[in-house]
Amino acid sequence: MKKKVFSFFTVLSVLSSQAVPATNSLMFADTINSRQQANRVQSVQAVNDLTRSDTTGKNAAALLNTSRAAMTEPFHHHNESAFGVEIPDLGAGTSLLDQQQETRLGEMVLRQIGKEMPLYQDPWTQDELGKIFSRIYSASAADKASTIAAPLGLVIIDDNSINAFAVPGGLFAINMGLVLSVKNIDELAGVMGHEVAHVSQRHYSRSKEAFKNQTLITLGSMLASILLASQSSDAAGAVALGAQAAMIDRQLSYSRNQEREADRIGMQLMYAAGYNPVAMADFFETMNRKTGTISFMPDFWLTHPLSTERMSEARLRAAQYPKHKTSLNLTDENNLHVMQYRMAVLSDQVTENRLVIAAERDPAAIPALALFYARAGKYEQARGLAKQFAQQQPEAVIAAITQTEIELMANQPQQALEIILPQNRIMPENRALAIYTARAYSALGKGQAALELLQPLVNKNSRDSVAWQTMEAAASRLPESPLKTLQVLRFRAETQFWQGDVDNAIRSLMRASKLAQNNYSMQAKLENRLSEMQEARKFRG
Repeated sequence: MKKKVFSFFTVLSVLSSQAVPATNSLMFADTINSRQQANRVQSVQAVNDLTRSDTTGKNAAALLNTSRAAMTEPFHHHNESAFGVEIPDLGAGTSLLDQQQETRLGEMVLRQIGKEMPLYQDPWTQDELGKIFSRIYSASAADKASTIAAPLGLVIIDDNSINAFAVPGGLFAINMGLVLSVKNIDELAGVMGHEVAHVSQRHYSRSKEAFKNQTLITLGSMLASILLASQSSDAAGAVALGAQAAMIDRQLSYSRNQEREADRIGMQLMYAAGYNPVAMADFFETMNRKTGTISFMPDFWLTHPLSTERMSEARLRAAQYPKHKTSLNLTDENNLHVMQYRMAVLSDQVTENRLVIAAERDPAAIPALALFYARAGKYEQARGLAKQFAQQQPEAVIAAITQTEIELMANQPQQALEIILPQNRIMPENRALAIYTARAYSALGKGQAALELLQPLVNKNSRDSVAWQTMEAAASRLPESPLKTLQVLRFRAETQFWQGDVDNAIRSLMRASKLAQNNYSMQAKLENRLSEMQEARKFRG
């Protein structure tokens, strides 16, 4: 399926319509096809040859020179950092978006991603990556000077390109390709730290403010191209392209300074969250080597331009930090490897033979191999491996989840419930356990029990589309009644809304509201939510 391009301003990353190979340190290097290096914007040098002796040419040249001067005037002041590196002062941003606007913008982006991009919606993986993101984000929020909004959450995009971005309002998106490419949990934290820094430093708002007059600046050049069009279409095109090139150059300069600031702040955040800052420099250098030896350019670097200077600064800066007295729990590192193997299985990027070899030397591959067999209908082999892993790591949440998945795939919901329910009772706050327990209840026809488990999840995070989907499935197992239909429509509306299908979400909610005519409290609640959805549809950022 051809993926659509999804982009924002300079601070937000472009999600490519073509896949980029993600080279994993474990085993995935050969499973993803490479692509040719991304197209480069060619510089246009013909602008200086456009002066004409005729009146039209002089007028066009005058307009062009005016716009060129406006585009090249300086707008940065610079300061020295604590490490002796010149860091740009990116401005105070007096008209920055407020937190409410940023939250609405983040929610709009979340819906657009849900609509335009395929998502990897494994609850356990979402939770594990979410823990890292929360630590980084909390480190930023702990800064007394910070005005960063509460985080919207994290989404994983089912795409092999190496990419990640953060959005104003605290939404973090990461591609599967990046998760598969990192060597350790610290490298992943480094990417998250960098992206959270973009948000905490208000780079989107500052860019928007810095370039709010850019359209007016380029207007002169556009007029010049119109004046020349009657005499030379080539010359007119060159003027227009020259204006665009100058605009892009100015924006990229601003973006490069933002990247350096995000490196500096991001490293502070990952260190404060307990991660090794050297990993940020390691990741930079690893990716730089890949771009030099493989005919591809990761999307991450297309919108986060990497230079030798940035790599050197990162290495020098990381060396200034004292080592943490204690490293993070090894469970985090092990979970990353489990996550990578599991991701490769669920996205059909690994063969049985490679998994068997991996499982012989790395226990983290065992749950993935068990899942692989279950997906192939080899339930006894799957059960044996899942049981082996559960005995080795009895406290691992993924052990119980893997066993539950196998039983659900084998159409044994009672066995699934007997495995997962004790874990859910021990850790009722664990989202993934609650979702899998609810799925087991639903498979047994116990829709109400499932809904009771899931309601706290959406109370805590109303944007959780996986929880809403699971609630819709649970409601469909309720006894036949008007209330059942109302609940199914209500939960479906939320699923549709957060997947970007806003029009159908509104239709579903309107149908639910009609069914609630005799329940004034419920109808008022539905009408209020309907109004919120209609307002969200109007918002354009």
